[in-house]
Amino acid sequence: MIRAFFVLVATGLILGYATLRYGGVLAADWNPCALALGAVLLLGYLPIDRDSDSAPVEWLLYAAVLAVPAWAFLQTIPLPFALVALLSPERAAMTHALLRFEPNPGAVPLSIRPEATLQYALRYLAFGATFLITRDLMWRMPGRQWLIAVPPVLIASLQAVVGLLQNTSGLATVAVSGTFVNRSHFSAMLEMCLPFAVGAVFCYAPHARRALAACVGAVCATLLLVAVALSLSRAGFAIALLSLILLSWLHAIARLRGTGRMIVVAGIPVVAAVCGISLASGRLLDRMAFQLTAGHFPFDKRLLFWRETLRVITAYPLTGCGFGGFVSAVTPWRTAGVTRTLDYAHNDYLQFTAEGGVIGFVLAGIVGYLLVRVLWRNVFSSTNFRDNGLAFACATALFAGMIHSSVDLITYVPATGMLLCWIAGMVAGLDSNVALRQNIGQHPWT
Repeated sequence: MIRAFFVLVATGLILGYATLRYGGVLAADWNPCALALGAVLLLGYLPIDRDSDSAPVEWLLYAAVLAVPAWAFLQTIPLPFALVALLSPERAAMTHALLRFEPNPGAVPLSIRPEATLQYALRYLAFGATFLITRDLMWRMPGRQWLIAVPPVLIASLQAVVGLLQNTSGLATVAVSGTFVNRSHFSAMLEMCLPFAVGAVFCYAPHARRALAACVGAVCATLLLVAVALSLSRAGFAIALLSLILLSWLHAIARLRGTGRMIVVAGIPVVAAVCGISLASGRLLDRMAFQLTAGHFPFDKRLLFWRETLRVITAYPLTGCGFGGFVSAVTPWRTAGVTRTLDYAHNDYLQFTAEGGVIGFVLAGIVGYLLVRVLWRNVFSSTNFRDNGLAFACATALFAGMIHSSVDLITYVPATGMLLCWIAGMVAGLDSNVALRQNIGQHPWT
């Protein structure tokens, strides 16, 4: 138990450092974090023995988690040109254009930017390490699993405090973004941690000794929600409110019966809407109103990004252009001036498919499928309410991150990508509940 606590603290410090360094967007800031995560996993929690306290060895899950970085590494390996031309005709055409005086290019990698792809392979390995660490912690701390959510909530709360200080600076040029590059990355971290803070209020309020945890959760939840509103992130604020509605619904369905459940379930969206209107600052409402009065859809610019990304997917359908190669691959199809200086598609799913191809998308989809199976078993299981409360919080936090990934960057910012994998690891470890293990056996992934 003591070793598990130190591993939790070490992993939390790594996440805190990445967050402090602008989200770890620079390789010089993120690479030490990746090495540290690998060291924590290898020295503390690589589940290769028969320790009864550690998570059971699930080879299907391990293979699925490690398949994405393995595919990224494979994209950097020079392959025979004939094979590359068969797998990725667009990549072969690009090679011919660059080496027009060389009739036989020899071996070339699938990635159009191998050095960037290698960096992403290391990043995905670090994400996988985070996933395995938090999954194992769920098994090693069966009676204290809520503690695993404390480091992210604490880091997010400190970010919220920084955001509030930025808001009170009085300078119009100072954006509420904490230590992140922009408001979207900032709000993404806060909204993913919000369900755990609110979940603590639901799960710990009734008892006197746990009332302190409920009060701390309420304070953190208030800080997070207010900071998201002040960040002026439209997507972040909307997703935060949707998360609160979903979490409240899950708890209402679990705790109430009959007419009372129907009334509460119907009233939750109304209460959330009233709270949202009360919290939304004038500037946030102005941002929304400006789009509408100008006749623009709130995500009209992103539609341009996504349309151009689809062109890349069409050009590199099977193997992708290589992780990290999107900005180079999309250049021939950039027609709108507003998109010419942007490096990302502002949709993780589209950009991941453009860079990893159908192969990368399927590999990531397998991990998602395994997580959905665990969530289904735990959210709708008949275990005690406290265990369900953590499952509700994990499901809602994962929902927030996955929804935000469809309109902005999550996994392409190391700190928020690591947080999403932290939450996913907690989801994978929900099967550590003893009663549930007895019902589904020792190998829930099969």
